[in-house]
Amino acid sequence: MSTEAERETTLVDGVRLFGPPPALRRFSPADVIRVMFGVLTLAAAVVANRVAKGTIDGVEEDVVDGLTRLPESIEQIGIATAQLFATLVPLFAFGAIIWKRRWRVLLHVWLGSFIAGILLEPIVDLLGDRGASEVLFTRADESDSLVAADFPTTSYLASAVGAVTVGAPYLPRRWRRAAWFWIAVLVVLRFLGPGQPPLDILIAVAVGTIIGSLILLVLGSPSAEPSPTNVLAGVRSIGLQPVRIGRLDATAGSAGSVHYVATDADAIRTFIKMRTPDDQSWDLLNRTYRAVRLRSSEVRRPFSTLKRRVEHEALALRTVTDNGVAAPQLVGLGVTPDGGVLLAEELIHGRQLAELDPDEVSNTIIASVFREVRKVHDTRTAHHHLTLDNFMVEPNGRVRILDFDDAELAAEERDLSRDIAEVMVAIGTIVGPQRTVSAAIDAFGEDRVNGSLPLLQPLALSASLGREAKRQRGLLDALRAEIHERTDVDDVPLEKLARIQPKTLIMIMAGALAFYSLLPQFGNLDDTVDAFGDARWQWIPALLGAAAVYYVFATISFLGSVAQRMPIAPSARSQVATSFAQLVGPAGAGKMALAGRFLQRNGLTGAEASASVALNTMAGVVTHLTLMVGFFAWAGGADIGGFSLPSVGTVLLVAAAALVLLGIAVAIPYTRTRLIMPVVSGLRTAAGYTGQVVKSPARVAGLLGGSTCITLTYLVGAVFAVEAFGGGIGFAEIGAAYLGAAAIANIAPTPGGIGPLEAAMIAGFTGFGLDGGVAISAVLTFRLATFWLPILPGWITFMWMERRGEI
Repeated sequence: MSTEAERETTLVDGVRLFGPPPALRRFSPADVIRVMFGVLTLAAAVVANRVAKGTIDGVEEDVVDGLTRLPESIEQIGIATAQLFATLVPLFAFGAIIWKRRWRVLLHVWLGSFIAGILLEPIVDLLGDRGASEVLFTRADESDSLVAADFPTTSYLASAVGAVTVGAPYLPRRWRRAAWFWIAVLVVLRFLGPGQPPLDILIAVAVGTIIGSLILLVLGSPSAEPSPTNVLAGVRSIGLQPVRIGRLDATAGSAGSVHYVATDADAIRTFIKMRTPDDQSWDLLNRTYRAVRLRSSEVRRPFSTLKRRVEHEALALRTVTDNGVAAPQLVGLGVTPDGGVLLAEELIHGRQLAELDPDEVSNTIIASVFREVRKVHDTRTAHHHLTLDNFMVEPNGRVRILDFDDAELAAEERDLSRDIAEVMVAIGTIVGPQRTVSAAIDAFGEDRVNGSLPLLQPLALSASLGREAKRQRGLLDALRAEIHERTDVDDVPLEKLARIQPKTLIMIMAGALAFYSLLPQFGNLDDTVDAFGDARWQWIPALLGAAAVYYVFATISFLGSVAQRMPIAPSARSQVATSFAQLVGPAGAGKMALAGRFLQRNGLTGAEASASVALNTMAGVVTHLTLMVGFFAWAGGADIGGFSLPSVGTVLLVAAAALVLLGIAVAIPYTRTRLIMPVVSGLRTAAGYTGQVVKSPARVAGLLGGSTCITLTYLVGAVFAVEAFGGGIGFAEIGAAYLGAAAIANIAPTPGGIGPLEAAMIAGFTGFGLDGGVAISAVLTFRLATFWLPILPGWITFMWMERRGEI
């Protein structure tokens, strides 16, 4: 079924076993889930404190007041117990790690503890002063204990959670539970003592969980794969007596499961599918994504336990084989001592359909595929994962269906239609729509094939098959067209499966972020309303004109960054479309992605497109910084409304920190191969491509001149916005404030600089002496004209270009 790995190195109880599993894995779904849980908890705490600060303060004060009513002896016992636990347990744990010489584990645990501890304080500072904090700190100061009454502090608690999160996967199950019990005891006892309010304790647990899980994701966590001896015990629990167990290489779609082959003394080989606790984590991640992305009809209910899942697969397998389906025969089920569950079935010899060349896929094989799927449907069973990897072609040409893990018994007609759509797409990727639809109609009949039409779309397919269908552009349309031609059925609309479209989600998030970011600026709302009432609206057409001229210079700069001749009108359309694409990510990531895609569509290689985009970006950065320094000097210095340029020492410190981070990235093999080397290769390509561009004076003039005029156009637009509300500061001051704010916004982690740009421009304008109401009104009007209004035409242009195949 897949290639057997050469890892048989151990002889245990007369059985030749594969070697031990890899010590570390780079990705664990459980770690991702913990990060998500920690981030949601932390975000909920911070947002709740901001939005309902009075309520949170009241709840905290009520909790503190209730705890102060406890007898003093109980409080003292709780504090002393917490301090004892906090002191002795870490000493014992670190001593055990050192005794076993687990130096890498020690380093990872220390990193999780140290980073979580130092990050907690600035996060708690975001909450501001609260009444409960003052009461608790007063009680802590009044305590006469030998050790500080607020120990263990919330910083210590965050460090402890970070350390346990990193260290727990290395522990046996019993000690792992003991470690988390220690954390639970610390949390409960921490509530009894003075020093920190309850919300801080919740945040400490969230921060520790996030940092510890990130450490495991970056540096690796222990493999969850069962040991060879546990696999042997599980195989023997079925009743098999193997003399050899080999581990199979991972196959597509086997995330979480591990596959083995057990061979007995009679040379009979049995396929073993092992399900580990990782399967439940993978399943939770997948269901969470589907629940958010898709409608409820597309999300099936989870199994209560891992054993129930394997039992369901065994039942489905037995159901279809009893009806004559060419699927593997079930051998039995078993469990391992460490919680794994395994399913043993007949080992099928042959090649996966995905491994066959298109000319090897005969009409007989295609007919056999559809015939076996029809037999499965005769039992009212839907397979739900009919990819090419799950069809095995034996040497005699017989087709066998594999992997009934996702199968659904007593399936509805819609689920059977989804199977038909999926198998048609799978076969269509290798033999085309004509032969596929012909075989499908022969096997299922016209009515059932027509019933699959609403589900011939990527979202209705398995993930791997959906990606392949997108890669083979036009395949789904060709299949639908072939079905219409052969059956004369009326046009059937696609079923709506998505709960929310990604583009819609981006728009909602961008709007919410903008509203939240700008909300504090409306503290002086009366002055802002008065400024709008006194506005000189004759300046608004000039502002809109400047916003429109921006796209002319953006097109000129874009054309100047490309060594090849580019069509002018489509290039201008791509620049208009960037007003929508900029919502995708921060720092112009959406703009750059769109530009790269457009260039590749016009014949440039991926490396050339990346080099052109990088060149255009660098020209914009250089011209912006040059103008910024000039306007700072013109405005009378580098001080702008209380904001000053960093000192030389600060610049050197930041540069040194950047070099250290670069050194760490180079030292880690994963980041070196996945990040550093591609960047170095891209820089080499960019350097060669830049040489081609600078050979043309016209292109250099267009690149630098267009980049300069882009910045000046928006700067002039800012002047028009200020003048529309009465003015008050000069051209130099407006230019310095705008250019400084734009520099800050370019490094902000928000799409289009939403929030930081507005706040920095308002701070700059008011710092130069502009009235607060006028500054807010001018900035909001400027951003409306240059950012928000262009989104609609940008979206229309984007969709039009996408339909025409220009991007």
